[in-house]
Amino acid sequence: MSFRSLFLFFVFSSSILHAQDSTSVLIRIHENLSPAVHFSNAYFVNPANTPFSRQYSLSELSTGYQTTSEQTSIQQLGNRMNQFLVNVQSFYKINSENTVFGKAYYKNGKRKNVHWNESSDYQMIYPYVTADSIGGTISFEEYAFKGGYAKSFSKTTFGIAADYRALLEYRDVDPRPKNTVSDLKVQVGIAQNIGSHYVVGTSFEIQKYTQSNALKFFSELGAPAIYHMTGMGVYNNLLTGNKMSSFYDGRGYGANLQLFPKYQNGFILSIGYHHFDYEKIMTEFQNLIASSLLEKRFDGELAYLNKSEKRIWGTKIQAFYTDRIGTENIFDNKSTTSYIKISDADKYSNQVTSIAFSGMYYIPDPELSWSVSPVFNLKNTVEKYIDPLRKMDITQAIGRLDFTASKLLSKSLISILASFEYNKALNSKMSLQDRKTNSTFAMLDSNFAYLSSDYAKINLGARWDFKYDSDLNFYVKTNLNYYNFSTDKNNTDFQMSVGMTF
Repeated sequence: MSFRSLFLFFVFSSSILHAQDSTSVLIRIHENLSPAVHFSNAYFVNPANTPFSRQYSLSELSTGYQTTSEQTSIQQLGNRMNQFLVNVQSFYKINSENTVFGKAYYKNGKRKNVHWNESSDYQMIYPYVTADSIGGTISFEEYAFKGGYAKSFSKTTFGIAADYRALLEYRDVDPRPKNTVSDLKVQVGIAQNIGSHYVVGTSFEIQKYTQSNALKFFSELGAPAIYHMTGMGVYNNLLTGNKMSSFYDGRGYGANLQLFPKYQNGFILSIGYHHFDYEKIMTEFQNLIASSLLEKRFDGELAYLNKSEKRIWGTKIQAFYTDRIGTENIFDNKSTTSYIKISDADKYSNQVTSIAFSGMYYIPDPELSWSVSPVFNLKNTVEKYIDPLRKMDITQAIGRLDFTASKLLSKSLISILASFEYNKALNSKMSLQDRKTNSTFAMLDSNFAYLSSDYAKINLGARWDFKYDSDLNFYVKTNLNYYNFSTDKNNTDFQMSVGMTF
């Protein structure tokens, strides 16, 4: 897979890199890094809206390295990660009527100290993961391609985009999982001018998701029990033992609606809905459907941008609600050769509600531009399992202040960013009706301590762009995230990359 991944990646990369317009590459980079361009999601959630997102064409190719070290974390995700990355992205206005855009990435790395999870895409498929009591380091390779096209007529723009992601995760010592993921999304959209200032757009998306899991043990001393988790440390007793293979068959769809100003100066409204569901199938056990999950997500945004030559300011309210419901099938297991489904029960639920208020003040002068952006977020997470009754309820208040600045010189552009964030747990409680002293409850306590801790976060970043000629630029970029938790534990995330833009 490694050679094929790299080959396909670079073939795709070369296809989306084109000669760009005659505007200086540093001016085009300055626009791309502007906080005003990325202030609202309305310009990016619909492929038909993409031509309105910015003025200049730009392509970028970069390679980098990222390392994270976490003293506190979700155990199922691990606490250390190192990865090599290659990224490509391109936005190209062929002419006033045709726009193409795309991006691709390749990742190769390791996640260390992963516990109670031998499946991939944990945050997508939880709680129905396969697990054991050992865990360890997971190696991974991941690549993704996305390409889109928008065609503009006199008052109408049509857009289409396709996004494909593939992931392989494995371990070379016991326990030895081999997980393969395929995730395909296709989106079509339309945008219609309303008068000379506003545009209304809508898009529809479909998704097909699959994941296969195969777990092996080569040790002659035997193997630990394999658990098929059902939520909050509970596992399916019927399937516990040596059921080592499973398959996730998922599908999704979504729709959204936007109203936005053509030139990013005015009111913005965006609402969306996304549906995702999957079935977990036991492939070594008569293709038994053990469980299924349904997630519904609603999101909305109301914003206002005021744009002039000397300054841009904006304000925004965002809200989202996610509801995950997990269903377990119940079987008659009197026969040792066949299991018959007799019922099902919705035993797991997870609801997340969030509302965020943010603002932006930006001086766009290329000679010396700067911005300041405050954000305040209220978030509530309720996770629950029925029989045995287990529940976690956490309410958080999160404040953040972002600052950016950039200085344009004759042949270079220097950009810096600094951000301070503070998270306060306003309410946090976990009740476990059947609490015992064992490793699964220790895992729950560890995860709850991480999720309910207060923390302060500092984000620092810098980028230096050097113009080689009018159409080609090289850059170096670094970024550091540092977390200090109320439990006297620290997490760090550092990334460095080099690349070119044209």
